[in-house]
Amino acid sequence: MARPGIPQRATLPAVLVTVVLLGAWLAVDRGAALIASHRSAGGAGRICEVGQVLDGDSLRLSCDGEAIEVRLHCIDAPERQQRPWGGRARSHLRRIVPPRVEMEPVEIDRFGRTVARVYSTGPERRMLNLEQVRGGYAAVYDRYCNEDRFLRAEREARRKGLGIWSAPGPQQTPWAFRHRK
Repeated sequence: MARPGIPQRATLPAVLVTVVLLGAWLAVDRGAALIASHRSAGGAGRICEVGQVLDGDSLRLSCDGEAIEVRLHCIDAPERQQRPWGGRARSHLRRIVPPRVEMEPVEIDRFGRTVARVYSTGPERRMLNLEQVRGGYAAVYDRYCNEDRFLRAEREARRKGLGIWSAPGPQQTPWAFRHRK
């Protein structure tokens, strides 16, 4: 029996609109996880060759013949001019980066670089971004990152006094060092 003032025919379109809106929300919220594409077996990224480690939070990769400058998501490593920390951060990234990586793009920054999560390939898959923080070679760039795993890793590196946390100084806030002028 129909309720007064509410036409029965309006129910089906309302349900269809709700389903479409829910689907659109899921596609935006869950993104690439819902869309099948040419992904690597390990995750949602592209397999790339490492061309060069530029500094403690940047790489130059070759992905299917395309040269891509990548900034590691969620982290900020000391600048090269922040001696000795900038060199140490770069050296550590050089030591842990394999010849091939999986790059999972997050966004393009204002300098045109791809901001990405970068993973080692192989059986012991590790996120290089997180490894830089765990080792004390980078700080969490909390302006652009609120991921708990990064914040926990930084707290632990600070507690242990690793790398940039072994002594106070501008190496602990590379973003402040860049803008000090």
